[in-house]
Amino acid sequence: MEEIDEIRKKKMGELKQRFSGKKKRVLIEVLASSGCSYCPAAAEMAYRVASQYDNVDVAIVNIATPEGNSKARKLGVMSVPTIVINGKVAFVGTPAADMIMHDAIIKAM
Repeated sequence: MEEIDEIRKKKMGELKQRFSGKKKRVLIEVLASSGCSYCPAAAEMAYRVASQYDNVDVAIVNIATPEGNSKARKLGVMSVPTIVINGKVAFVGTPAADMIMHDAIIKAM
């Protein structure tokens, strides 16, 4: 019975922390190329979704720059647009709907 109480207390603590005012910062990076016709839509979606949160930032990373190329290689990115959330590849291409990106952001928090 004590084990159940321990588990319950731990889970309640996790839930309180998760839903407290202190939310984890989330960074959405859109790896893009200037010649890509799909990249503007991915960037627009990232900004639109991020605008609904006070703890989400967006960065557009041009893979043609040395820094962007290095990031793409490090993550194994082979095509653009690629959306990275908190350093992990979340989507290759543009998600079909905003809700899909919302779900990924909530998981990252």
